[in-house]
Formats: sequence, C-alpha cells, structure tokens
Amino acid sequence: MAASTSFLGRFTHDARAALDPDLWAPAPPVTDRGGWSRVGDADGEALLAAADAWRDAAAAQAPTLSLWAHYAETGERVPYETAQRALLNETASATFAWGVTGHGAAWAPRLADAVWRLCELTAWCLPSHYALPGTGERPPLPVPGRDVLDLSCGYVGGMLAAIDRVAGDALDAAFPGIRARVRHEIRRRVLDTWNRDAYVWAEGENGRPPNNWAPWIVSNVLACTMAVENDRAAIESTVERALVILDRFRAGYADDGSCEEGATYWWWAGATLFEALEVVERVTGGAYDGCAVPPVAEMSRFPQAMQIDADSQVNFSDGSPAHPPNAVWHLLARFGERVGDGEVVRHARWMGRAHPLRFDGQLAPLFLRILAALRDPGWEEAGPSEPGMPASWYAPGTEVAVARERAHDAAGLAVAVKGGHNDVSHNHNDAGGPIVSLDGHPVLIDVGVGVYVRDTFLPETRYSIWTMRSAWHSVPLPGGVEQRHGSEFRATGTAFADDGSVASLRMDLTAAYPAEAGLASITRAVALDRRAGEVRIDDAWRFAGEGVMRLVLMTADEPRPVTGGLAVGPALVAFDDGLGGATARIDTARIDIERIDIERIDIDPADTRLARAWGAAVHRTILTAPVGAEGSARVVVRRA
Repeated sequence: MAASTSFLGRFTHDARAALDPDLWAPAPPVTDRGGWSRVGDADGEALLAAADAWRDAAAAQAPTLSLWAHYAETGERVPYETAQRALLNETASATFAWGVTGHGAAWAPRLADAVWRLCELTAWCLPSHYALPGTGERPPLPVPGRDVLDLSCGYVGGMLAAIDRVAGDALDAAFPGIRARVRHEIRRRVLDTWNRDAYVWAEGENGRPPNNWAPWIVSNVLACTMAVENDRAAIESTVERALVILDRFRAGYADDGSCEEGATYWWWAGATLFEALEVVERVTGGAYDGCAVPPVAEMSRFPQAMQIDADSQVNFSDGSPAHPPNAVWHLLARFGERVGDGEVVRHARWMGRAHPLRFDGQLAPLFLRILAALRDPGWEEAGPSEPGMPASWYAPGTEVAVARERAHDAAGLAVAVKGGHNDVSHNHNDAGGPIVSLDGHPVLIDVGVGVYVRDTFLPETRYSIWTMRSAWHSVPLPGGVEQRHGSEFRATGTAFADDGSVASLRMDLTAAYPAEAGLASITRAVALDRRAGEVRIDDAWRFAGEGVMRLVLMTADEPRPVTGGLAVGPALVAFDDGLGGATARIDTARIDIERIDIERIDIDPADTRLARAWGAAVHRTILTAPVGAEGSARVVVRRA
C-alpha cells in the first residue's frame, strides 16, 4: 500500500530512525511539582475522596480464586470483575493522588502495596476472556505459565507502564526492587505473550476485520514496549507489527469513519486507535503521522453525529443510550485538534462542560486519558463550545442515518435508523430499527444490552437474550417471524436523502427475514419532516400467500390510549408515550389494526446497565393487522 494510505506505509525510514522510547512520557514524574501544579482544586478534592473509597473497596473484596471459579461455574462475570476493578482503581487513584499532592510519604506505601498485589495476581486476564490461543481451550483456572493477552491484561500492563514512567523512580527509592518486579511482570504477561502467541483479536475472524480489541490492546502493548523494552530492533518490530494490526482494524471502516460497534464502543475503538497512533507519533518525535491516513479524521466525528443531547446518544448494537461512562471528552478534543477539526473540538468542550472528570469508573483502561485531562484544568473553557450534532448525517458503510430538526440543537425531534446487516460486531437483529427522541427524551427506543454474562458472547445463546432479538426492537414481525443473525439477513437498496425539509432513509427489508416469514417483499421508509414537525415510519408488505403482519414499537414508558379510547379521529389511533409530550399515531387509513397489545418488561435492578438506562421497566407495543396478502402502515411521531 502507498505510504499515504496505510499506517504501516507511513512508518518510513525517517520515522524508524527517529524511534526513541524515552520520548514516551505520559506525564511528568510525581516529584516534579511544577509539572503537577495546574491540577484544579475540585478535581483534586474529588480524586482524594475517590482514592480513599477505592482503597476501602479493594480491601473489602479481593479478586480471589473463588471469584474466578465462580465465573466457570455460573457464567457470571460481575463478581470477579468488580473485585479486580477495585484493585485497579486503587492503584490508579493512588498514582493520581501522589502526583496531585506530592506527598510521597503518604502515597508511596499505598501505591506500592496496590502494585505489589497486581504483580501477585495469578492472571491479569479476565476469567471470561481466558481462552488459550491456538486451541481456544478454556481451562476453569489459569494454567501456570500461560498468560493470555486480553483487554484486561493489556490495560493492566499499560497502566503499570505509565506508572513506571510517572512514579517509577520515586517508588523504587521508597521500595528498592519494586520497579524490577513491575517490569518483569509487564514483560512476562504482556510482551512475551505478544511475541509468542497469535490471537484472533489481532487477525480477525471468519474473514472479518478485528474489532475494538485490536487498537485497545495494541495501544497498551506499545506503552508497555516503550517502558520496558531496551532492544531497539525489538521496539521497531513491535511498532511494525502493531501498525499491521491497526491496518487490519482500519480495513473494517468505510470512508465515512462510522463505527459498526456503536457509540459506546467507539471509546474503545476509534479512541484507542488514536491513542495507539499518538504513542508512535510521540516516540518518533513527530516523524510519524498516522492521523493522515483515511478515515482517521472521519472517525473523530462519529461521537458528535451519534449524540442526541448532552446525556444521551444513539445506541445501536451493544451500546447504552445513556452518556457513556468510558468517555473522557478531553481525549476527543485532543483528537479533533490533531486532525484539525474545530467542530469536533467545540463539541468536546460542550460535552466536557456537561460532564466533568470523574474517578468512579474504569480508571485502568482510562488511565492515560484521565492523566492528561487531570493536568489540563479548564480545557473545556479554553475556547468556544457548541453541540456538534449535524442536521443530518448518513454513513453508507454502516447504513446508519441520523437527522434532527436543527443542527447543533438538542431541542426538537431527532431520529436515527439503521439498515445494514445482522452480523456487525456486537450485533443485534435490528435491521430497519428506528430511535426517536423529542427534546432529548426517548420516544421510540433501542433497549441496548444488559450486563454481560457468558451467554452474551456464545453464538448458540446470544440470540436467546431478549435484548438482542428483533421481537424487542421497533421492526416488523411478518407472520410473527423474527429477523435472523448473519450477514445475509440484511437491508438492501438502502438510500438516504435530505433536501433540507425532509430527511429520509428508505430500504428493502425482505432479505432480513428467513423464508418461513412467507414474505414476497417488505419495505420501510423513515422520514423526519421538519416543516410538519413529525417523524413518519412507513411500511409496505406483500406475502407470498396470506399472512399476518405485526409491528413492534418499543418505548421506555407505558403507552396510554388518549381520551380513554383508541379512536381519536376517523383515521387515527393515538398513543401518548408519556415522554416529553410526544404522541405516536397509527394511521388506520393505511392499516386496519385488529389488535393492540401493550407489554411491560420489568428490568432486574441487578442489571445495572439496563437499570441505569431505563429504570424499572420498558414497554413493547405490538400492532397486529388482519390476515391478508398485502398491506401498509404509517406510524407518525410528533409533539402532542
């Protein structure tokens, strides 16, 4: 590939000659008080409180053998991951606190103890990811000497590599020998496995490019290499292999830069790609420029296109509609600055003002992002801010369209709809599914995904989970039959248009359903009519013989028949969804509704993902048409 069009091609002779791992310095040493002097008072206070809370949480529950075995016995991921996260967050927050306060006498012992416990863990990998490379075998407990380089192993190593650069000298002065132990463990668990084993996450699977695991792990391998490796040839070899993997990952993106894994996963996909490229740029003194390779710049624009308002986002695939806890908007601002996109920077500032830096999430995988933001207080006030949501945006690569009444404005109606196919990364069977909001409040929803368990990622069980199935998305159910999983089950002929007054996405959904649906054809068009102030969902179908069409509408609150009945006018049946004054109307001139069923779906409070997004319940309305050979329907959403 030409140098201008691949990450590897831009790793030129000059870039290789400039390689200097000592240039990788994520922050000044904790003893450099001038380098840490700009941390804001509010961030410092919140950080110190969080550090104490994470110390107590880590003391209360350690990542034990019994918790590891619990996953093998039950498939429940949360117990071990919660305990491991507490230890990781204690480690991260103690590092930040030492830098902020400069009180080595207080923080060195706390950090050293946490680091030592990490070094003593049998595995840095998560139980749910512990599959031996090559065979795929899943032993119930870690095999001695067989570390597995998964996401967790990568970001534990990456965090410790950053700690080595920021606090390594001071920590070793207080506890001589601890630095050698840390570097030994980074080499043994991360770099040796990187050099020894071949992983599906690096190669891709079944002909598909790698997903977010590739840039996420590669970014941390690069950090570990810069901190630990002394052999120049080995460093160059690692950078070269890393860029090959990143090129494979990039091959999964169209020119529009859209992320098929969704808005939540962008922060582990496009964002970690930027972090990986940034490491290589730094250690070459700027001689390497991966951000010039398409579609990196376009990737930076994805979060603002997916934003509904400051607290919610479009959430196809395994995303959450709620503001993603893994988002650090300072990183997006840096990304926008690096690719020269002022609109991205302004949007990041707008979001940063709404969501100050927090220390209650996943601090280890976010370590470098938080470290940079912590030392740059007031970044969100350093220039103009503006919500970057466009009036409309369409990504042909993923066939996702988003439209709103006005650009850069969270008020009014907004709609998102996807065509595409049912074999994307983190897939749900949802071709043709719309999301509609009014003034940022959800009207028609995509439920998203619950807390991950073993069954979430087993092909034989994933689509037994209701949140993955088309019967619980706002799509047609011809003959009661659901869409299937696979790239052959897809929308075809998808076309987007926006003339300023009406934005629409049209598609043929016939191929999304198996033969037993009995379809001859079914088409869907979703349009935002800005002049009329409404979203229209139009379906037209024809069965091979006769059949029954059912249409699903998913809402957060329970739909209520208005004025105590179904018939509001001669041609309308209306439901008030109780959210922001929106009304969903079914045009009975186009569909004879024989039956309307409204179902409450209770959410288990223990499912923190769904409960955080929707509270106690969501609702499903099923509209059933009479038996017939063909038909059409129109659902109209507008302000009441």
